[in-house]
Amino acid sequence: MSLRGRLAGSAVPVPTERYLIVSLDSRLFAVSADVVHGLLTMEESESASVLAVQGEEYPFMDLAGLLGLAHMNDGPETRMVLLAQAGIRGCIRVDLVQGLMEVERGQVLALPSQFRSDERNWYVGLILFGQDVAVGLSPMWLMSEAIEARRVLAAQGQRQSQFVQVGSNPILKRPAC
Repeated sequence: MSLRGRLAGSAVPVPTERYLIVSLDSRLFAVSADVVHGLLTMEESESASVLAVQGEEYPFMDLAGLLGLAHMNDGPETRMVLLAQAGIRGCIRVDLVQGLMEVERGQVLALPSQFRSDERNWYVGLILFGQDVAVGLSPMWLMSEAIEARRVLAAQGQRQSQFVQVGSNPILKRPAC
């Protein structure tokens, strides 16, 4: 602003990213909102290995197992997060959805130097969330795990036997988010 209170120049837009902050085994993780397609309660998702929501299939990915975390019992805040990118779909179980957060790209902190191996492909960085830090999960890694989950289910022949349909009846309105 100038001294007269008028705008002297135009503001430069700052690139931002949105993340869904979730808890899993008392740890915070950030999932890019670009790949989040919806949330389901555990009652809506039941215990199937493949969910079908509005005609699209979402194979279950065991995120806790992939990250080496303990599996917690389902509680009232447990949710299934539906993910999709470039035609690849999957869903992950989280203990709690903390909220949606918009951050400037510069606020996503680089991984510490201790992360030197495959984990560099799993995580995109660290994001400050209140008094805590959320670990940003790589959308590419999550989607590659969705491809693997679908391949494993097809190989085991479980795809048809553990399949649940959500929201296929137009009279029964059960939104995915």
